Amino acid sequence: MPEDFELPQGNTKKGQKYFKKYCMQCHSVFPDNRITKAGASQLGPTMFNIYGRASGILDIQQKTSCERVDGILWTAGPLMNYMKNPRQMAQGNVQMNFRGIPDFQTRVDIIHYMKTLDWTNEDIVNCPERPPSFAIGRYKKMLFG
Repeated sequence: MPEDFELPQGNTKKGQKYFKKYCMQCHSVFPDNRITKAGASQLGPTMFNIYGRASGILDIQQKTSCERVDGILWTAGPLMNYMKNPRQMAQGNVQMNFRGIPDFQTRVDIIHYMKTLDWTNEDIVNCPERPPSFAIGRYKKMLFG
């Protein structure tokens, strides 16, 4: 897709479902990059406020600068290309276990969902505090009753 690609109609609800399926195991949707689902890990940067953000500006755990895409503005065209084949865009320097999403409409729907991950989304911005880990919560309960 060209960089000035115009995003066609999409379904945000389906996009959220596809995001959970393809992306959420490694990417958070929260400003502080918290992970709220069991089995997930913070291997990638948060997808919060991704649309229109420059690539390579957020820290990625356990990654070096050669293992990321730099010099891209994440808009519809680059996001469509990256989700189709991340290794091609990163010149093969991608460690994530993600081969890409070949279906055009699935990628469109995910982008429509990702466009909602910004400061206007009250559910994400005002989410409850991160719960303590099980061990810490149990330890505090033992100490303080």
